[in-house]
Amino acid sequence: MSHTNRLSGMFLVALVNLTGCATYERRPLELLQYAKDWPLRDISLDTIRAYAEELARDEKHEPYDPSDGLSLAEAEAAALVFNPQLRLARAQAEVPLASAREAGWWPDPEFEAAVLRFVDRGTRTRYRFARGEFTGVDASAIGPSGINPGAFESLLPGLRKVPGDFVEKPWIVDLGLSITIPVSGRLAVEKDWAWAEYSAAWRHVLIAEWEMLTRLRSTWLAWSATHGRIAVTAAHLEQLGTVVTMADRLAGAGELKPTDARMLLVELRRQRAALQALKSEAEQQRLELFAILGVAPEAPVELQPDLFLPRIGVPPESRRATLLQRDPRILAVRAEYEAAEQRLRLEVRNQYPDLSIGPSYSLEEGLSRLGFGFGLPIPLWNHNRQAVAEAIAERDAVRARARVHTEQVFSELCRAEARLRHAAQRREMLLDEVAPLVDRQVAETRKLLDLGEANVLVLRDALSSAVETKLELLAATLTEAQAANALQQMLEPRWMTPSQAAAEEDDE
Repeated sequence: MSHTNRLSGMFLVALVNLTGCATYERRPLELLQYAKDWPLRDISLDTIRAYAEELARDEKHEPYDPSDGLSLAEAEAAALVFNPQLRLARAQAEVPLASAREAGWWPDPEFEAAVLRFVDRGTRTRYRFARGEFTGVDASAIGPSGINPGAFESLLPGLRKVPGDFVEKPWIVDLGLSITIPVSGRLAVEKDWAWAEYSAAWRHVLIAEWEMLTRLRSTWLAWSATHGRIAVTAAHLEQLGTVVTMADRLAGAGELKPTDARMLLVELRRQRAALQALKSEAEQQRLELFAILGVAPEAPVELQPDLFLPRIGVPPESRRATLLQRDPRILAVRAEYEAAEQRLRLEVRNQYPDLSIGPSYSLEEGLSRLGFGFGLPIPLWNHNRQAVAEAIAERDAVRARARVHTEQVFSELCRAEARLRHAAQRREMLLDEVAPLVDRQVAETRKLLDLGEANVLVLRDALSSAVETKLELLAATLTEAQAANALQQMLEPRWMTPSQAAAEEDDE
């Protein structure tokens, strides 16, 4: 096979290998179409239903049915699918996942080629001046009588034609193929580091889910409490309207000062303005819930208010140990520390050289040579010192961050427990000590008014005390519920996104 055919064969092999490379395809960003599709988002997906079933695994809930309005449990499932921050966190976690899936490949072989040509090919013939010289004796010219003078042979001086130094085949071709064999074992460590990086990113997805569910419940509780305040204020307005009508009748009969009747009317209009402000607040909270859910503000979705008190299933004496095992922020910093360990392990392994071997072929003046070469870096001075030092410093920084996170989480636990304890005490005091007195005062005032022995202003004050007490009781209940929710989410976090590392390991 000629050297031209050999070059053609290698070129074809290179083309075949290039067919396995990725190709580029442009994808336009169609935000206008997305804006049209967003209000039409369907919240009846099977994915949401599966999330709802998983969230209700240890609790008793009705099957997922958004047609009659979204309950809090159903809203949690929908938010796990559509929440914008959560979708962004999951998309960002796909980057280290894609890197981990393709980590650990051997370096591609390196093909080297050099083609040279003689610039000065020399001459085919040349002339050389030769001096006279003795070239030998003709043995046939020697007779019995001695040597015949003609037996001596010699060349006379003069120019003679001799072969030149012309190069018939002027091309020089050098070919080589280098294959790196990772004898250092760094590829396996590189794969471990890539999966550790993905694990840390996945933990941040769980933090996003945890924060979203905590915020959703807290906002849902606030919105439900606002609905309760609206109902209390509306009932108070109805009672106050009755008192105003009675005051107008008494003022017309001269039994009540017009200024006192006017004070009641002012109070009535103040409460109407307060009711309007509560309705506006409820609308803002509903829109905030829609933003958390990831549905359009104009979407035809009804929400069901639910002011409940979360129950904490972890006893106080084991809460710190539980946080170390369950809190997503601590789990995330553990994953980051493992990634720092793997990176340091990789940089240390990168100190050791990899072996490069491969065949070589050369063609010079028509002569072919086939050989084999190898290369091995000698670690004398560099030793990957900069990368190793940086990896050690990064691991120390993550260690410090883990300790700081632990302190912050423990401090947050104490604050949540104190907030829950004080909120519960305030609610119980209002419920057990204040509310009964106010109800008795309203009932006795109404009874005296029916007998004609009480002033309508006294009744107004009694009704105002009653509504203020109910509103304070709602506020205390909300504070206690939100504190319990924060504490429950810390000790009993919930998340749905599975780790692809564990899933792919199970498949293997």
